[in-house]
Amino acid sequence: MAARLAMARTLRRLAAARPQRALAGARLSSTRAGGAPMDFPCIDRLETRQRDLALGGPEPTYEKVVTGYSVYAHDAPFACDHGGVLPRFDIAYETWGTLNAAKSNAILVHTGLSGSSHAHSHERNPNPGWWEKFIGPGRALDTDKFFVMCTNVLGGCYGSTGPGSVDPRTGARYATTFPLLTVNDMVRAQFRLLDALGIERLHAS
Repeated sequence: MAARLAMARTLRRLAAARPQRALAGARLSSTRAGGAPMDFPCIDRLETRQRDLALGGPEPTYEKVVTGYSVYAHDAPFACDHGGVLPRFDIAYETWGTLNAAKSNAILVHTGLSGSSHAHSHERNPNPGWWEKFIGPGRALDTDKFFVMCTNVLGGCYGSTGPGSVDPRTGARYATTFPLLTVNDMVRAQFRLLDALGIERLHAS
């Protein structure tokens, strides 16, 4: 995106500096037939979006989500679908609401492959989450009724074991030696967390 934005800006400067310059057999003009300046609405919108993101919005600042989550430690070998084995793994997760006595009101919110577990703010991390408006008392995922959970998937970069984690067998980071994962591997790791919490059935997922 940065390369396309730089190219677009270069073309704009060329159009403004040389309105009638021939370019590869075509003529590039910064003005319309009536003499009015040409608009570049797509470029303008892209520049506005880049500027908004640089100021911290509207998307959450995932790179700052380094604390405020709980960690489930699975201290046993975990065989991956494509043949690799993790000697152990961690899953970072966050929760909102209260798990009832029957443990039947749990809702597991899923992220994209690169999302953090910080879907909503809480005392340990008051920064707005990426689903801030949908989780909470009286909201779509009503924390007065449900125990809402969100994990950073296995292989993620926000607290769960991934390529940046240390391989306990070597003392070095996994890097390119990290096993190739499938979505099924990620889901099976989440099941280990649910087992540890004593949740046999989710209300929704």
